[in-house]
Amino acid sequence: MLEGKAILYYADNPIDFVEDILHARPDDKQRNILRSLRDYNMTSVRSGHGIGKSAVEAWSVLWFMITRPFPKIPCTAPTQHQLYDILWAEISKWMRGNPALKNDLIWTQEKLYMRGQPEEWFAVPRTATNPEALQGFHADHVLYIIDEASGVSDKVFEPVLGAMTGPDAKLLMMGNPTRLSGFFYDSHHKNRGSYSAIHVDGRDSIRVSKKFVDQIIEMFGEDSDVFRVRVAGEFPKSTPDSFIAMEWCEQATKLSIEPPEQRIDIGIDVARFGDDSSVLYPVFDKQKSDKIEQYNHNRTTEIAGYAVIMVRRYAMEYREASIHVKVDCDGLGVGVYDNLEEQKDRIIDDIWEDRCREDGLDPKDAHQWDACQRVPKPDLHIVECHFGGSGGKVDEDDPVEYANSTGLMWGAVRKALKAGALQIPENDTLMTQLSNRKYRVNKDGRIELERKEEMKKRGLKPPDMADALALALYDPPEWTVNW
Repeated sequence: MLEGKAILYYADNPIDFVEDILHARPDDKQRNILRSLRDYNMTSVRSGHGIGKSAVEAWSVLWFMITRPFPKIPCTAPTQHQLYDILWAEISKWMRGNPALKNDLIWTQEKLYMRGQPEEWFAVPRTATNPEALQGFHADHVLYIIDEASGVSDKVFEPVLGAMTGPDAKLLMMGNPTRLSGFFYDSHHKNRGSYSAIHVDGRDSIRVSKKFVDQIIEMFGEDSDVFRVRVAGEFPKSTPDSFIAMEWCEQATKLSIEPPEQRIDIGIDVARFGDDSSVLYPVFDKQKSDKIEQYNHNRTTEIAGYAVIMVRRYAMEYREASIHVKVDCDGLGVGVYDNLEEQKDRIIDDIWEDRCREDGLDPKDAHQWDACQRVPKPDLHIVECHFGGSGGKVDEDDPVEYANSTGLMWGAVRKALKAGALQIPENDTLMTQLSNRKYRVNKDGRIELERKEEMKKRGLKPPDMADALALALYDPPEWTVNW
């Protein structure tokens, strides 16, 4: 344990604590955050990606633990991964091998505490899944650490504010600014006067490489929400005509969904040349994305071949699941559909034979024929879809109608994302495609999505990956084309 005079000194000098005790070298941006934590009760930091947020949070926890008597330090984040695998692991990293800390502080997966004082002198991780997670932390010295604060529900913040009445109560929240509402957003806008609100642009941080910044600009543009959120540390643009909010996409990447795996839908958006890519997008039970496959400049027969490989893999691993391959047949996709439909019986038989062999049976052996008949054949469906087909409602409860099947397909994606019922990968291309498409109300009062030609005029690439997801979620009626 540090001597009394040292503790008194470092209590007012967090930067010196980090340098002298933790042997770290904070940059100018990190120093500003540490000063703010010392000087203000509530600090809110919006920033781009890779500026060293987790390190600052870990330093803050250890500084407060060592320089305060009997502190309580609740730490939270929207997901277990963000909380335990990143923040909590970061605290452990700075403790390991540090002679000034390891003899006094005990780190476990559930708690960091002062030796001999586990119930009165501690820091704890609490996933921000409900308001009760952060209740009951009353003490003279309280520090709340809220990581990726933009993704934390407002209800979670209510008990935090209730605990900010002590003589040394502090709040540090940090994160990428992903949504245009909520507690974190307000701390940088209408409630800014109550906070030390700090903005860190990734372009100004020595920890963010120019290569990373240039790649984001090249891929998405300096005017994109991806650039604003991940590089500039700015909130997304206010775009009320955007059909799908980027906030919903960000939330969908953080979901943990384990569906029953009874059905697998594979959306196939087919392209050949130009900026378009052919995409195979599998989804389990309309809830959980699996690995997306993307191909450029391939013949339709090659895309059909990739689809067969994917079908065989899923059919062998998930024997009880029905598999639905949805192909956009308005263009080149009709060749893929025809190829798969012609091969369908042979695909089923080949998979059945593989299943027999996996079970130790030989389908070519007449003596084992009866046993082979008890091995189920895959439930495979090849489905013709049309983005230019008829419109209508996503479901009976939908308050709006769509002008065509493109709206219906994307409407199903929108509904699932908004409801938090669909997990998608953390893929910047996918999230950009989903959130950048605009919509309008046509003369008939129906919702009409922006055409691809209009998106191209705005400098956007075709939404091939988003279209493949839309196909996967779509179940077309028997007839979808307006003749």
